[in-house]
Amino acid sequence: MSGKGKVLLVGAVVLVPVALVLGLLVLFVAAVANGAAGHDKGSAVPAADGTPQKVTGIDPVMLSAYSRAAAQVTALRPKCKGMRWSVIAGIGKIESNHAAGHIIAANGNITPRILGVRLNGSGIGGNHTTFTDTDRGQYDGDTAYDRAVGPMQFLPSTWNGPTGQDGNSDGVKNPHNAFDAALGTAAYLCGTGATHLAKTAQLRKAIYRYNHSNTYVDDVTKHITEYDALPTGTGAGDAASGESGAVVSAARSAIGTPYVWGGGSTSGPTNGGYDCSGLMLYAYHQGAGITLPRTSQQMRHTGTHIDRSEMRPGDLIVINNDGNWGHVGLYTGNHTMIHAPRPGKTVETTSLAGYWEKYDWDVRRVL
Repeated sequence: MSGKGKVLLVGAVVLVPVALVLGLLVLFVAAVANGAAGHDKGSAVPAADGTPQKVTGIDPVMLSAYSRAAAQVTALRPKCKGMRWSVIAGIGKIESNHAAGHIIAANGNITPRILGVRLNGSGIGGNHTTFTDTDRGQYDGDTAYDRAVGPMQFLPSTWNGPTGQDGNSDGVKNPHNAFDAALGTAAYLCGTGATHLAKTAQLRKAIYRYNHSNTYVDDVTKHITEYDALPTGTGAGDAASGESGAVVSAARSAIGTPYVWGGGSTSGPTNGGYDCSGLMLYAYHQGAGITLPRTSQQMRHTGTHIDRSEMRPGDLIVINNDGNWGHVGLYTGNHTMIHAPRPGKTVETTSLAGYWEKYDWDVRRVL
């Protein structure tokens, strides 16, 4: 939680801003070798559905931690919707570059520990506010002043409030553990009230609560968007199985095919391409033997309506971007869809964050 305006959690629900001006804090200063966390007590939890099997620049254990935290937080914060691995990873990228340069054990323990600057008001790292010790050096090895700790850079006082979590179920809440820190981050971003992190405004508000800096919010959301838009070949399409996986694979095979108005049938492109509903017609027939109606408006009445927060790979997303429910895409996980966008474009994978989320959706579960 580096940057300007780091915040503390006080009690169960109150967020109190602290005038902690850290800018983009130098996160990797003077890690202490004797602060290494304990021995392995388990193994990394497999990635949940919708998380890439691998992402360049993210250690597999860190990726697993992000995935597991996104799945676990719904039990901790039942009013929170739209949490996904990429949101937690966006924080992790800025705070510690996903603990790059450190050893991450299979159980999530990170060595050497990641420590921020000493918060003694010296001006180093932009800090001009004094934070005297609150953890007796338990997390930061400093009995005089606090430091931000772990891959997600929590203040010890914040971690020891309602934020600290036991993400790897070993009975310990350790900010220097990838699974614990990731779940703590997810819980902090969700807050205690109703929030929907698939909506840009609410996502930005949550990130701002994590760090009171608009520059920080911009940087984190940029990375979230990048992670959300990862190609389905490395993302959630691989996690889909059975008919869902077959439908996603059929749609993926059309990536790069030109958009053609009225194009597409159950057997493939017509007139050299697909329109949005023609692509769905092809993918569902090839993958699951299901023949959908031809238009997006008709597809809106197939299957069962599903809330955005409950989407899974293989669901149809009918979007009202023209006042007539005139667009449809196939959800592939990772907050992405495959679609045929418009004339002059080709079939592509795109993030659902930003542009598309401002419109009404009708998510239909056909499979």
